[in-house]
Amino acid sequence: MPLALRSATPSDLDALEGLESRGFSGDRFTRRQLRHLLQRAHGLTLIAEDATGSVLPLGYGTLLFRRNSRAARLYSLCVAPEARGQGVGKALLEALERDGCKRGCERMTLEVRADNRVALGLYRRAGFRLACWLDDYYEDGCAAWRMVKSLGLSREQPAVVPRGSPSVAAPATSSAPSSTPPSEPSSVTSGEDSVVTPCGSPSMVD
Repeated sequence: MPLALRSATPSDLDALEGLESRGFSGDRFTRRQLRHLLQRAHGLTLIAEDATGSVLPLGYGTLLFRRNSRAARLYSLCVAPEARGQGVGKALLEALERDGCKRGCERMTLEVRADNRVALGLYRRAGFRLACWLDDYYEDGCAAWRMVKSLGLSREQPAVVPRGSPSVAAPATSSAPSSTPPSEPSSVTSGEDSVVTPCGSPSMVD
């Protein structure tokens, strides 16, 4: 599918709200939150569209920057259900990463649902590595993995783990979220991710 990427503007508010509704079953951004991202947030929101002239956007992604920080945070990545599996998420992720590099960021961080194998696979293929486990992170009680990617370095680099945090070996996979992180789903496992660090707070890694 031929894609066109562009920066979002305040006039895209309705389109982004529609994407959130179609793309997520829970933990959606409110209209007020989306308006803040478009008008006031220190970041970049890109919209993916069908280059042949489709009316509805196929997806969007938001990258946030923190002043005086070398880290960029992937705050949201949403792909319309009908456009999944067609490279939309990959294209958005790569474009946001390029922008982060241009701004001098040294790494990108993100949080992803522990039970979202598709998203975990996408981020792993893009070079992200597990950094730590966030228990009870989402509104339905599901845990999350924080993932980190060093920008401008080989994809074989190990995960960036907060300095001073004790590393723990990941135990066997559990079907339910708990305070102890399970090992990553077998479809996206890697030997270098056998050590992770639990986080006590869902704050951004700096």
